[in-house]
Amino acid sequence: MPTTLEPPKMTTKELFEAEKLVAEKTPLFLVEKEFLTIKTKSGQLIHFKLNSVQVIILKKIKEMLKSGKPVRLWVLKARQAGVSTLIEAILYAYTSQGEGVNSSVISHDLDSSNYLFEMQKLYHERMDEHLKPKIKHSNEKKLEFDRIHSQILIDTADNKKAGRSYTFRMVHLSECAYFPDLQALLTGLNQSVPNLPGTIVIGETTANGIGNQFYDEWVQCINGQSDWQTLFIPWFQIAEYTLPLANGLYPIEAIEFSTPTERGKFLEEEEKLKIKYNLTSGQINWRRWCIVNNCNRKVMTFNQEYPDCDTTAFISTGDLFFDKTALKEQDIKKPFAIGNIVKEEGKFVFRQDPTGSFKIYELPLRLDQYAIGGDPAEGLAHGDKSAGVVLNKRTNKTACVYNHNTAPDRFAEDLMKMGHYYNDALIACENKGYGYSVNQDLYKKYGRVYRKVKKKKGFTEPTLELGWNTNLVTRPQMLSQLGEEIFDGSTDLVDKDLIQQCWTFINNPKKKHPEAEQGKCDDVVFARAIAGQVRIEQPYKDKTFHKKKKPRYRGLAGY
Repeated sequence: MPTTLEPPKMTTKELFEAEKLVAEKTPLFLVEKEFLTIKTKSGQLIHFKLNSVQVIILKKIKEMLKSGKPVRLWVLKARQAGVSTLIEAILYAYTSQGEGVNSSVISHDLDSSNYLFEMQKLYHERMDEHLKPKIKHSNEKKLEFDRIHSQILIDTADNKKAGRSYTFRMVHLSECAYFPDLQALLTGLNQSVPNLPGTIVIGETTANGIGNQFYDEWVQCINGQSDWQTLFIPWFQIAEYTLPLANGLYPIEAIEFSTPTERGKFLEEEEKLKIKYNLTSGQINWRRWCIVNNCNRKVMTFNQEYPDCDTTAFISTGDLFFDKTALKEQDIKKPFAIGNIVKEEGKFVFRQDPTGSFKIYELPLRLDQYAIGGDPAEGLAHGDKSAGVVLNKRTNKTACVYNHNTAPDRFAEDLMKMGHYYNDALIACENKGYGYSVNQDLYKKYGRVYRKVKKKKGFTEPTLELGWNTNLVTRPQMLSQLGEEIFDGSTDLVDKDLIQQCWTFINNPKKKHPEAEQGKCDDVVFARAIAGQVRIEQPYKDKTFHKKKKPRYRGLAGY
């Protein structure tokens, strides 16, 4: 009868030697097998065991390492997710087990830097002796290991020379959304960290609104304009964020609402979150408890500190002009097609082209009517863009968006193409500055140009003034109208540029009027607002009485 042979037992010395070889070859062994020690919130010293969020992040990092590409990762997180603890553990593991490894930890302020450095010291102090290199130097700025020529340097983001003194393999940027000049620091790091497999740069942070450089970096990644990758950690992925129901859900009466409408919207949002993310009653209960006890009874504060998605996380730190809760409901959708509108055999048709000028969200329906709003610019490469928005008068939905650095004469041509393609739509282009020449071209070559409406004795009649005049009277009217439509959900914005510009459109307390945050744009917002005013002045007229049947769509070549 066959017998099963047990593997010979290893001596303690053999076990230690085996562990040391594994740690040198695969440093993450120290992290995954709980060799490191951390201090809990209650002050206890325990072995570091990965939580649910840390497992997700480590899996992402290992996938990037396995791909053979440099690890460049932005992590956007909810509060108290343990992200910094994990990244510090990874840096310690690689630096303490490798030769010639320089690592850098850069935080947004001195207190945070000291806290992270104490974490590193604790990892080393409690490490098993056979895995712990000897210390050569240790002070408030550096932890240097003897013989292996590896070290961990600590710095703050207000040091403009941070990250420039050495060649680094590992870098941790902590709370990088709060860095005073993230781009300058990245410029220095790009020269200090080789673009080689095995190098790691991770920036982790809670959000700090939209008007900052971290948001710009995040958006560039989302848009495929960077080799960096992004990872968002929502609050409900943190396992401890749940609260058992003792006597039903935490009472909603404890939450602060300014109006009964807000209370109703909160309950609707709560139900949507529960369905969208498959949340448990315990998670919903914890959310209510946290709003009351950790967020001063304010729902918006909870959304800032414990976001469910990156859009929620990037709520503007300024006084946003548009209603934040309603704006969250505006879903960004992929265009039905991207391409160019061209004239073929006397007709304007659409040709698909990924580098084209027009984002089509809705094909023109023969019996539908459209309004076009335009906001022209000079057309310089680094200046404002010329924006055009096609609005379906019947559905109040964005049908097409144009947003490019285009000279006025070219912009006029493209507006005409949009007008012809969308059932000879009326075009209302801002008439000040570069808009004067655009409107003149439109009038000569197209004809269907908006004229200023004058009210007299209960009647309205067009004047000879071409184009839309945004002034002290019309500006607040058009923006208020757009704000109301967003608030009551009666419009679908759908376009990414349009929605992102709405998120950076604030009430400027100094100028005492709404405008884009410093460094941001609002051209698509104004083009959409102008189109909305045309829709109000000249609303959709039902023409379904026509009996002659025609194709549903028109002018789409290749379909």
